[in-house]
Amino acid sequence: MKTINQNYDYYRHTKINNIGELLDLALNTYNENNAFSYKNDNIKITKTYRDVYEDVVDLSGYFSKNFKNKHIALIGENSYNWIITFLSIILSGNVCVVIDKDVNDEDLTKLMKKSDTKIICYSENYNFFIKNMSYRTISLNEIDNLKEEGKKAFKEFCIDNDKDAVIFFTSGTTGPNKAVVLSQKNIASDIYGASSLFKPNGSVVSLLPFHHAFGLITGILKPFYYGAEVYLNNSLKYVLTDLKENKPDTIFVVPAFIETFYKQIWKMARIGHKEKKLKYALKINNYLLKMNIDLRKTLFKDILNEFGGELKYIICGGAYLDKKYVEWFRNIGIEILNGYGITECSPVVSVNRNQYYRDGSVGQVCKDVTVKIIDGEICVSGDIIMKGYYKDKKATNEVIKDNYFYTGDLGYIDKDGFLFITGRKKNIIILSNGENISPELIESELMNYKEIDEVVVYEEDNKLVASIYPTEEYLANQEYFDNIIYNYNKNKPKNHQISMVRLRTQEFIKNHNGKILRNKVREEN
Repeated sequence: MKTINQNYDYYRHTKINNIGELLDLALNTYNENNAFSYKNDNIKITKTYRDVYEDVVDLSGYFSKNFKNKHIALIGENSYNWIITFLSIILSGNVCVVIDKDVNDEDLTKLMKKSDTKIICYSENYNFFIKNMSYRTISLNEIDNLKEEGKKAFKEFCIDNDKDAVIFFTSGTTGPNKAVVLSQKNIASDIYGASSLFKPNGSVVSLLPFHHAFGLITGILKPFYYGAEVYLNNSLKYVLTDLKENKPDTIFVVPAFIETFYKQIWKMARIGHKEKKLKYALKINNYLLKMNIDLRKTLFKDILNEFGGELKYIICGGAYLDKKYVEWFRNIGIEILNGYGITECSPVVSVNRNQYYRDGSVGQVCKDVTVKIIDGEICVSGDIIMKGYYKDKKATNEVIKDNYFYTGDLGYIDKDGFLFITGRKKNIIILSNGENISPELIESELMNYKEIDEVVVYEEDNKLVASIYPTEEYLANQEYFDNIIYNYNKNKPKNHQISMVRLRTQEFIKNHNGKILRNKVREEN
């Protein structure tokens, strides 16, 4: 086996400046190739790049005829109709307000009000509470009829690179949701810049919800730009079935997926009495790889077949992922490439490359993007930076200064240009002696203990407390974890030592990206 992990030129792509150019490029380049596939009543349906283009032309005609510069909300489970509605709203000169598919009616009302939105496109799953609200409603089930109406009205796409195009709401891990305004130029720049670093070499299965910028822009629009066919999963119940049937080359996920895959593999090995066999195969594999002999496809065939048998890359972002998972999946033949992004940056800032990666890092900075570390904080400049928070100039000015977006994340760039995240500025613990401590660095070290499933470190009475959710077999074993922390503290400065361990019986509360809501931890304890 020849190991390739060295720098190389950017992948070459046609530069795009807006979503209209994305559709034109895809039509002219890929035309009758399959763009999307999905199941409807258990029948697989495929849509070519030409189908997508024509559907967006017709539907944008409907929106152009009926709405001018309006904010139009979009809510629903992942679907083909969701995608073409999103594109059509933007290309008709309106603004698409993307709503979390798991929102309740109370929060929906707040988000609609915050974004000045009175029109909503929705799937039938939301009819039960939307029908009682005073919005103008458009059902995604009626899209075919709307396209027919739009055929007669279409003139041309409404293209203004810098105009408001999309409003995404942040996940609100440390405070209220913010309404992030992106332009077509923002999104097109991120598609181009990130695609210059990574490209799939086959099909993609889409698993992440479209109401997140990562799930939509990275998981849908970038493969569309690559010319890769995307299978649309619309329920997590069918993840493994969809992977097995559609045999993807690449999937885009958050860490919660990888952790679940890992646990499931070991669980099935135990159930099938193959745990010892798997451990032995991993040991043999490591020995063979050192001699440049690669038998991973044979040794781990059964596991790889559960992912479709063709999976080469898992692009992971949205939250911290312990590098032990990266190493483990590489050992069975799947490369996990960590990336870093934030909604305000459209969203991808950096990603590890197909053949150039560094474990523990979040990769190389995207093409045409500049990253500076200012007082330890990661600051980003380029056309990917949002227009601002909707009608919140004060909050916008707090994070965008001298054309740099201050991410609030702490990190550094190594000599080879790999970006590393060391913590979140808002999470820094300041002790009474003035010392600053990043809890994420401590948590990362503690996660090396296989008995710890999740951990959050926080300050209480000027001391560090570790709240730990153990693996199943170590639940309620307080003495065991007291000993782990005792050994951890031995070589640590006094101010970095953990004074108390609090064990949990349930996982931490998380947002839909799998990020732990740290502000809830203290309340729970």
